[in-house]
Amino acid sequence: MMSTSRASRRVNIPVLEIVGLLMILASILILVGQLSRFSTARQRMPNGLELAQVSVGGLSRAEAQARLEQVYGAPVSVMYQDQEIRLSPSEVGLRVNSEAMLSRADELRTEGTFWSGFWNFLWGRQEEPIEVDLQVEYSEELLRAWLADVAARYDSPPTPAQPVLETTSFAPGQAGVTLNQEESLPLLDAALRRPTNRNVSLVVETTDAPRPTLDTLKTMLVQYLDSEEFDGVASVYVIDLQNGDEMDLEADFRQGSPEYLNCDVAYASTSTMKIPIMVEYFRYLDWVPAGNQYDLLMGTMTLSSNLHANLLMREIGLGDTYLGTEIVRNSMQHLGLKNTFIVGPYDEEEDPDYFSTPAREAARAGTCVDTYADLYMQTTSDDLASLLNMIYECAEFDGGGLIAAYPGEITQDECKMMLDIMSQNDEGVLIMAGVPTDVEVAHKHGWTTDTHADAGIVFSPGGDYVLTMFLWADVDWLDVLTSFPLMEGISAATFNYFNPDMVSVPRRGFGFEQGVPQATSQ
Repeated sequence: MMSTSRASRRVNIPVLEIVGLLMILASILILVGQLSRFSTARQRMPNGLELAQVSVGGLSRAEAQARLEQVYGAPVSVMYQDQEIRLSPSEVGLRVNSEAMLSRADELRTEGTFWSGFWNFLWGRQEEPIEVDLQVEYSEELLRAWLADVAARYDSPPTPAQPVLETTSFAPGQAGVTLNQEESLPLLDAALRRPTNRNVSLVVETTDAPRPTLDTLKTMLVQYLDSEEFDGVASVYVIDLQNGDEMDLEADFRQGSPEYLNCDVAYASTSTMKIPIMVEYFRYLDWVPAGNQYDLLMGTMTLSSNLHANLLMREIGLGDTYLGTEIVRNSMQHLGLKNTFIVGPYDEEEDPDYFSTPAREAARAGTCVDTYADLYMQTTSDDLASLLNMIYECAEFDGGGLIAAYPGEITQDECKMMLDIMSQNDEGVLIMAGVPTDVEVAHKHGWTTDTHADAGIVFSPGGDYVLTMFLWADVDWLDVLTSFPLMEGISAATFNYFNPDMVSVPRRGFGFEQGVPQATSQ
């Protein structure tokens, strides 16, 4: 029996050794297999690796590089309002530095030892996420050029209001759109650096259509007078009483096409001279005019009575009418109205003394149109406009040129009375004919054989303004059936400029239904 047990033990020992060896061999094979798998896996991008927010886990280096460049090479969808434009990254020389990014990824994923990585692999431990920042470059110069090209193709500048001669009004302008290139640039930069949502809405600014300017009005008036075939010289002066902007039109229409004049045309002032006479009469008085004095003012300004005007100058001259004209003349010169003068009363027949003004000398020298103006009294459209502006500033603000030139001699209440008197002038409705009937106009008209004029202040809903206008023709008799409708049109166009939302309807009421004016100074 003992011999048998010993034999059995001798047989079993090699078997156990063999089994142990086999187990060791199997473990080695498994280890080698795992090492092989780990080494293979280590050649590819680790799970959780993101290059510039692009997941490349499990990809080979070449595949990761291709995916990265594909993502960042995709076009950017750019919206200019509702217009889609494609920006290809190649257009701006965009280049993703994928080699540098992959090298950085290699550094990060191999920071630990091989065996520690293998140990984690064996136990199936999740790898730590690895993120590599984007490395990209492009030409900002090319991107700016691309934006400039988009602006050139899609920008639409605002268009100003355009004159409509048929209605002496203005067609509204169109709003414009403009690409803000500086503010759009960083939006495109951000989109080029994003792997997804590569969409950009450009910064496009809307510009309101500009309202017409006084230069637009000037163009309108020249086109209007030309279209009506006016054969003479026109002077129109406008002052915007809200902001002080001015328009000065001096044009000669006798040459077949309008010729702008770079000079002040001297005109017979006719009854528009009664505005300076009225101003000086208020300065002369130390009290509010009443009774006969008020009647003289009303007769002068609303009935255009030459007799009443002469009586006012007689009072100013303390009984001497010629002294009164001298005082009026000197006062206007003192106010800076260098082209305005009167050297004799109305209806005087004796030759007066010559009085020099810049406008008169320009006419004599041939550097400006010679209208052969009245030897007794002359003015210009801008001189009258300046005087009306002074009256308005005095009445509305207790300031301006009149108050400055004559402190304590002319008051705000007196200026208000001047405007009230002029507002009651219902004759010679040249300015009035071009505005709605409920709009107040303080004005003084005047005409003689070859010169027709009106000067006033219009209190319109869209703003108060001064308008003075003179028409002259080299004829023995300027037909009012020609000139008065033209002046109505000038007035209507000016009203429509200040009131774009309401078009004045001409009324063709010129105040001479009982007969046309005769060839006398009015």
